[in-house]
Amino acid sequence: MKLNDYLKELQRRHVVKAGLAYLVFSWLLVQVLSILIPAFELSTSLLKTAIIILAIIFPIWLVFSWVYNFTPDGLKKTEDIEYDAKSHAKKNSFLNRFIIGTLLVAIALLIVNQVRMKNEMTEIISVMNKTDYESSIAVMAFADMSPNKDHEYFSDGISEELLNFLAKIPELKVISRTSSFSYKDKDTKAVEIGKELSVSHILEGSIRKSGNMIRITAQLINTKDGSHEWSETYDRNLDSIFKIQDEIAAQVTNQLQISLLGKRSIVNSNNAESYNLYLQAKHLTRQNTKKGYIEAEEKIKQAIALDSTYAPSWQLLAGIYDTGFYNFSIREGDEAIPLGIKAAQKAIELDPISGEAYASLASLYDLAWEFEKSAKNMNKALELNPNNAVIVGTAALKNFGNIEKAIELQKKAIQLDPLVYGNYFNLGFAYFRLNRLEEAEEAFKTFAIYYPNWQIYHYMMARIRLAQNNIEGAREEIEQEKHDFFGIYGRNFIEFAAGNSEESDKLFAEFLNKFSSTDPSNVADLYAFRGNYEKAFDWLKIAVEKKDPVLTEALTYPSFKPMHSDSRWKQIINSMNLPANHGYSM
Repeated sequence: MKLNDYLKELQRRHVVKAGLAYLVFSWLLVQVLSILIPAFELSTSLLKTAIIILAIIFPIWLVFSWVYNFTPDGLKKTEDIEYDAKSHAKKNSFLNRFIIGTLLVAIALLIVNQVRMKNEMTEIISVMNKTDYESSIAVMAFADMSPNKDHEYFSDGISEELLNFLAKIPELKVISRTSSFSYKDKDTKAVEIGKELSVSHILEGSIRKSGNMIRITAQLINTKDGSHEWSETYDRNLDSIFKIQDEIAAQVTNQLQISLLGKRSIVNSNNAESYNLYLQAKHLTRQNTKKGYIEAEEKIKQAIALDSTYAPSWQLLAGIYDTGFYNFSIREGDEAIPLGIKAAQKAIELDPISGEAYASLASLYDLAWEFEKSAKNMNKALELNPNNAVIVGTAALKNFGNIEKAIELQKKAIQLDPLVYGNYFNLGFAYFRLNRLEEAEEAFKTFAIYYPNWQIYHYMMARIRLAQNNIEGAREEIEQEKHDFFGIYGRNFIEFAAGNSEESDKLFAEFLNKFSSTDPSNVADLYAFRGNYEKAFDWLKIAVEKKDPVLTEALTYPSFKPMHSDSRWKQIINSMNLPANHGYSM
């Protein structure tokens, strides 16, 4: 058959339009399932299964459309039907109406689903954000109005500096960076932002930098009605940047009728170029990559060489050693940790009321296994900056077994910065360790609204299903886990609980081969889950000897509960030199 004849035959048999109708119908079905599955709390694997089935059926449907035809007399082979132009046009018209009608319904459902998810997110944020604040503000990312649009690091940096400045005021609720900056480059109205973040005001503006001259425009907006309460434009030399920040902060607090109460941390750099390098280094750390942290370390060292009296530069250097070592291994621990501690201590020496510096020092002491010093410095950070979401969220993770306290702090961090997805995950993990499974699941589902495909989520949902004695549900979840470590780790628990000894032994051997040298705490966890407490204690001792950074968290895992009454458990806890008010069972 020639190509033209083949195409005409496809048209006569309505194969193309039948295929298009099938695709549109499939899309509609997927939209319906995406609404019904979460509404009835069904397994998300149902949607995946439906899509696979629809994909398999599609080529079968095309062949069926070629071979058969629907007629007033029933289903007949197309080759046995005499071509009739009137019937052909009638069927063609029907398929057109079906495709257009189904497409409109699918689009409508897509819009409904998007609105539903947005409403769910807003409602969850509203529930998690119950505390009433008479004065609250979100500092938005200032726009870069420089001619070449190449000073984003500077506009972002100034915005964040203003945010941190205002966050030091105890009476003022300041939404922190992650939530505020999520509206960057979006045309979201002030009233909408106010509702989503539960703030009474937003501070927005723009920055235009050319050489050593700078123009900053700032305006304070009431989110109740979108009215401008105050605005100002500053044309100054870059050397006066700190004075401008002070003036803006003073105007904002005056408008909100809040006193700074003498608690401002006025630590200025004496060198404009040093401050510029500081902002560049800070911008690089926001990339959250190994390359970014290496470049940031170089930039901040240059800044310190120009001005060694600017405390935030030392605090940033401490943070680079802390996160850079823990997340990216940019230096060995025995080198990075002492350097980080020294930098944090220098920052505190220059600015004794910097909560951020105390928090960095606490985190570094935790890595060094100097837990008493870590707790002391974290408490100081909270005392100085009780409304800093980063500090509060960090403190929630440094709980030393006191999970109830961790939950309290995590909820406060969510109130201060409701769009930080990690806070919901950490809250869910805390609930899981207390066996408060419904609350854990709710927190993880909130997390999934923001990041439905994030790794480790399915591992945690599998652990919840396993704790609910739902083996098949646990398997469905772990099959979707893409993270190598947590995929194998989770399957170990599931297959052992299911009594599948051959498979669980195979998985356990694989885990030991891949991860035992780096994760002794988790090896101990698996042995404890299997009921081999002798081996579990052996591996906990190894974790103590190696100063495993996971251990302080791992000791709260449910698998270890049967070991709490053993005298060796107390010996493990005592050997770690933990703070006196730790929450571990003795």
